[in-house]
Amino acid sequence: YWWFVVHLWVEGTWELIMASLLAFVLVKTTGVDREVIDKWMYMIVAFALITGILGTGHHFYFIGLPGYWHWVGSVFSAMEPIPFFMMTLFAFNMVQRRRREHPNQAAVLWAVGTAVIGFLGAGVWGFIHTLSTVNYYTHGSQVTA
Repeated sequence: YWWFVVHLWVEGTWELIMASLLAFVLVKTTGVDREVIDKWMYMIVAFALITGILGTGHHFYFIGLPGYWHWVGSVFSAMEPIPFFMMTLFAFNMVQRRRREHPNQAAVLWAVGTAVIGFLGAGVWGFIHTLSTVNYYTHGSQVTA
């Protein structure tokens, strides 16, 4: 069951914490209405949980469950970069809509940079890792770590 712990921690907790911290920093530094940021957050959280929880289905096939889980898990695993891409769009969109120039530009740069690096690292690398030919060599190996 270790893959459930790892996957549900990553998709169910880490992405949501990252999105909430990003939203908090953007609320404080851009002056954009919280309602606008909340709407973005609802979409990011929904996509993160739907793709993340169903994306764990690619492991179900290997523990003896029906073969359709391999397809369900593969499709939703391939969709897992979408919330990270949404976080990147969210960060850039909020910075463009800002109502005030915050004196701490490093915080604004950190917020946008975190979203971009999260998308590249977890989104793009995670997608590449999901592909079966790559996954065959990397899953559960030192390459993954």
